[in-house]
Amino acid sequence: MDRASRRNSGTASRWDIFRTSSSWAMRRKATVIRPSLRALSWWQRMRVPVRQFATPLARVGWQTVHTSGEESTLRIGIPGTGKTAEMACLVLDAPGGVVTTSTATDLYELTARLRAARGPVAVFNPGGLGAIVSTLRWSPLNGCTDPATAARRAADLMGPGTPGTEGERWEAQARRVLAVWLHAAALGRHRMSDVQAWIADPHAAKATILAALRHSPRREQMRQAATQSIDMSPRTRDGIMLAMAPALAWTTLPCAAVAGDPATNDGGFRVADLTDRRGTLYLLGDDDGTVGPLVGALVAEIAYQARHTAATRPAGRLDPGLAFVLDEVALVCPTPLDRWMAELRKRNIVIHAACQGYGQLRDRWGKDKASMILNTAAAVLVYGGCKDADDLAAFTTLAGDREETTETRNADGRVSSTTTRIVPVISPAMLAGLPNFQALLIRRGMPVALARTPIVWKRRDVRRARRGLIRVPADLPTPARPLTERLARLIRRPHHPAWSPADPHRHRRAADPRSQPTRTAA
Repeated sequence: MDRASRRNSGTASRWDIFRTSSSWAMRRKATVIRPSLRALSWWQRMRVPVRQFATPLARVGWQTVHTSGEESTLRIGIPGTGKTAEMACLVLDAPGGVVTTSTATDLYELTARLRAARGPVAVFNPGGLGAIVSTLRWSPLNGCTDPATAARRAADLMGPGTPGTEGERWEAQARRVLAVWLHAAALGRHRMSDVQAWIADPHAAKATILAALRHSPRREQMRQAATQSIDMSPRTRDGIMLAMAPALAWTTLPCAAVAGDPATNDGGFRVADLTDRRGTLYLLGDDDGTVGPLVGALVAEIAYQARHTAATRPAGRLDPGLAFVLDEVALVCPTPLDRWMAELRKRNIVIHAACQGYGQLRDRWGKDKASMILNTAAAVLVYGGCKDADDLAAFTTLAGDREETTETRNADGRVSSTTTRIVPVISPAMLAGLPNFQALLIRRGMPVALARTPIVWKRRDVRRARRGLIRVPADLPTPARPLTERLARLIRRPHHPAWSPADPHRHRRAADPRSQPTRTAA
């Protein structure tokens, strides 16, 4: 081991952080990430805030670790360790549009006011969380009159398959059948609830499907595929229908049917609001993953359109970029995350994902794809609380080893000899016992470090929004419980009977005798 590694006990030095993740290192990439900055002089570029092309991730000592606007990140930790508090800061710091997913309303409540001051805000809440009204209604049938779009939408609804299992074969066939049926439903002006009914009784729907496919641009091929999917052997057909059922199970939920299966499908969404107007889209899922296929299909459609929009822009990049902040990604957003994190970075479409454990990634995407997600993430934050010995050993192995000097003392207590041994930089027990809002940072290009992640409700702009000092659009949906009530419990703010979010200093004026009105004698 070299002298610098021994001096820092195997962790990143101040120079390592400055060289790879400081604001100076980010400015060196500014003209690549934001092509519009090339028209500015060197002095003008130096005056551009760093957050316009980089994202502050965490702090190591007094230094801030940044990731550039094209680097994706991953955070792994059990609930309650600080992932949501850190991801809310990513939403607020994003210079361009943001698409965020969650199984709770915290991200929306903490950031919606501030994001509404920058651009349009939309909510897609098929799970009905927090009684927040969905301002966006989008059907997966939108655009499926094109056979290619129907095939892509079927793959998005089915989600990533589980490789190496018996169900993988059924899922592959179910994607082909669902693509044909979505195409027929779009041509026949049917709804997703009708497609769900077709799965329950394919024979009864045969005439309806074939009649709708008469208007298809590939009529003969589609009618032949539809006939084959219905007239196959009962055992094979039942296996395909069982594989398709989870992708449309959300149609039975009233809130999901209102948001994802509207009676009139007028599109209702423009990706230009995200790419050109710095808009924000909040997608709220549920805990059991029932609406996950619907949310995943919408996120995949946004990524598809944003990728094609970026191809028409200078240098093939969005300027400013588009951020996907995907909390609880394995439950809410089952998308091809392994491919996205590797490919979308070239379009300035960055992904910040979070999950509850590495085993959750393996369960959703399989062992090989979970490894790809881990490998393509430029920075990984591993929070404490994990109790799986294999996962702890894997992350401590990535942290590396260091030299430790031990002293041997004689009976008189004097040092008789010193020896050097190789020990892990961080032991599994130490990693498991990290306190909240601290994480092991595995950053590309530098050794590991113990970092402090930001806490959103301690930010000055969030406190101002909580006190009602920031104007909110009248059409912004409000949650069932006010933001002030939830945050007051989180930060244990003492309650004052005269305090109100609209006038936080009212109790001070009430205690000041000079502020009291003078009484005149009758």
